[in-house]
Amino acid sequence: MALPTQSRLLWLVVLVCAAGMCLYWVHLKRNWGGSANPTAALRTDLFAQWYGTRALLLQQRNPYSDDVTREIQVAYYGQELGPAQQADISHQQRFAYPLYIVFLIAPTVNLPYPTVEFIWRLVLACVAAASVIFWTRAIHLSLTRTAMVLTLLVFFASIPTLQALDLVQMALLVAGLLAGATACAASGRLFFAGVLLALATIKPQLSLIPISWFTLWAVFRWRQRRALLAGLALALAALVLAAQFLMPGWLHPFADALMAYQQHTRSKSLLGVLLNSPFSWIAAVAVIALGLPLWRHALREPADSSAFALAVTCSLTVTTLVMPATFQPFNYVVLLPAFLLMAQNWKTLCSGSRLSMFAVYCCCAFSVLPWPCALLVDLGRFHPFERLQTIWFAPLNASLALPFAAMGLLILLRNASARAGRELAPNLLAAGSAKSR
Repeated sequence: MALPTQSRLLWLVVLVCAAGMCLYWVHLKRNWGGSANPTAALRTDLFAQWYGTRALLLQQRNPYSDDVTREIQVAYYGQELGPAQQADISHQQRFAYPLYIVFLIAPTVNLPYPTVEFIWRLVLACVAAASVIFWTRAIHLSLTRTAMVLTLLVFFASIPTLQALDLVQMALLVAGLLAGATACAASGRLFFAGVLLALATIKPQLSLIPISWFTLWAVFRWRQRRALLAGLALALAALVLAAQFLMPGWLHPFADALMAYQQHTRSKSLLGVLLNSPFSWIAAVAVIALGLPLWRHALREPADSSAFALAVTCSLTVTTLVMPATFQPFNYVVLLPAFLLMAQNWKTLCSGSRLSMFAVYCCCAFSVLPWPCALLVDLGRFHPFERLQTIWFAPLNASLALPFAAMGLLILLRNASARAGRELAPNLLAAGSAKSR
């Protein structure tokens, strides 16, 4: 069956924007990384964790030690970093994850790194696709096959996903685990939701606030929701104890590695990057205060309600704004549910006053801004205008608006819900609601 004219136009726009973004990223990587650098092939965020896992499992060495860190730096930068270089380079490259991440990387320790990188990139791409499906189920968004393909295309052609896949970043895995945990909770499988949340702690800075929300929600009605806490506690205890068996006393060097990582990367929150202290702290408090009504309202609601979906999405959005070391665009893969909720409740959002509609359109404009910026940069490669060739990082910088756009949409969704005096979307899983109440 032929697609309507509007759908054809939508396909054309999406395909052009996706192609433009992919072309932009290919040339950005070539100009930024430099193919002439002999160590460029190792420059992914997976390398330090893979090397540390090999050191632990094959050589029984401490992956957090200075010796292993120096070896990672030599392999990554081509030389050991001296004091002056350490001051100039914001990321020293070290094993800075919880030790139990080695259980995920262990099957690949005997493979050459290029093969490991290919395998993990494929795994993360599959997880990214699965996270889209999980989120649609968690918020009860019914998509046709055509709409699902379009959603996947837009998600994979976004800067957060492209950067995460390019760097082989575990943020994609954590985003998938959080999406799976929310979908499990919405369908009444609270124990499995807790297990997935425990696995998401491989990146504490990205999972701390969402896990705190899930914990608070479960404690609020302990008898009905304690299965979630049981799954979280048992799985997390199993991971910590298994890591303790591999390397006794690993928590202390892990804490030291985190402090060193924080010091040398000068990792800040997105608000900390954009604002100086104390204004960044004031802004962080304001963002958390904006989220409080969403969280408070959802405490009494079941996991298959739109209020719960809004609260989880709010916790993810607040994470990208206020948590240190989350301002890099690849962390914004966790913002996907905010834009899915926008699509699901578009008519409700547009039913308000002119001012609220203007705010909705502004949030949407900031959300899609990286794509026209990428097309403009692509144009600059072929156009004689020199100014167009000097804005390589415009799409990356434009992507920093995504958390603000997502937060604005959540506030508008909550206001629209309060205006209508009902939930944003129909509660489709009554059976799951009965289990989780």
